[in-house]
Amino acid sequence: MQAVVEAASGDDGFFEYDGGLASLLVDVCGTAHEVAAVAGEAARELGREETPLEAGLSAEVAGVVERAWWPAKVMDSLMPSFLVPVEPRWSTELFNVPATLLPRPDELGISREHVYYRSSGHRGESVPARLLWYVSRGSSYEEGQMVIGCSQLDEVVIDLPDALHSKFEHLGVYGREQVRAIARRDASGRAMALRFSDTEIFPRAVPLRRMKSLAKSLELQISLMSLSKISNKLFQAVYEEGHRRT
Repeated sequence: MQAVVEAASGDDGFFEYDGGLASLLVDVCGTAHEVAAVAGEAARELGREETPLEAGLSAEVAGVVERAWWPAKVMDSLMPSFLVPVEPRWSTELFNVPATLLPRPDELGISREHVYYRSSGHRGESVPARLLWYVSRGSSYEEGQMVIGCSQLDEVVIDLPDALHSKFEHLGVYGREQVRAIARRDASGRAMALRFSDTEIFPRAVPLRRMKSLAKSLELQISLMSLSKISNKLFQAVYEEGHRRT
């Protein structure tokens, strides 16, 4: 294995084991204690020491933990969560949801990271953060109005449209003119690129009606007009609903 590949693997939580590399897969969305308990059990099976976690982890530490132990989610950390509306035609190209018979570009299908463009107005975005993807504008010929999955936000870049497109063209589905159109609607003449990775498509989509019900049960309000910050409690409730087996 090349040194650069081995170093990158280490950043993703892999470690040397039995002549190769291994990592912990911690399928828990819960408190730091709950995540650490499952991770510790898996670590002991590999002869490794446990890694204790405490509530209130900084966003940076939680981001490292969630990347290394993906798909773990440490919900009592300070890592924020956001709801991102995306039109069905773009979610199809980015995530293959809703699926179509048209071929999806190979570079998008095999890529671990992608980019989503929006207006440059800040709505509290910070890195790292969790993103919930809400497919909007459903109609009789395209599915919509549902949460389909989540990702980790890795970078927020605001720049002139041509600069953004040149930097992220291989990771996004917008053409240059579409990024320019976003910038023309913004007083600054700029656009924003959200670079995200580790996308997890839910086994079952969460309909808008159900998401509203979950928010109401938590005495929370949600906004579907643009990217908006949401409570980690709502993120966890929607995430668990998307993985519910019955």
